[in-house]
Amino acid sequence: MHIKTGDTVEVISGENKGERGEVQRLLRGRLSGRQQGQSDPNDVRVIVAGVNMIIKHQRRTGNVRTQTGRIEREAPIDISNVMLVCPSCGKATRVGHEITGDGKKLRRCKKCGETIE
Repeated sequence: MHIKTGDTVEVISGENKGERGEVQRLLRGRLSGRQQGQSDPNDVRVIVAGVNMIIKHQRRTGNVRTQTGRIEREAPIDISNVMLVCPSCGKATRVGHEITGDGKKLRRCKKCGETIE
């Protein structure tokens, strides 16, 4: 995976194009009308802090103390619509992978060649 939780990403298409934020969560293979236990490995979405904000109207449910009213939160974005921002050069870049001598897989910035932690 070229994007991980905690990475800074930039939206490259859609309504929020050009906005940057930190990845809070990765949502992999949602169940969309499939049988229980099956998922689509190509359906990967990310939740980015402060990007793709929606308003959810939440009503009171029983005696549970939940927040009610209009709740503003982030909606998931498809992983193909975001691009990793290199921490050293500060530009949105593609990611290259390199395997070291001890078998570790490193991510590299395609623009400046620096290693991304």
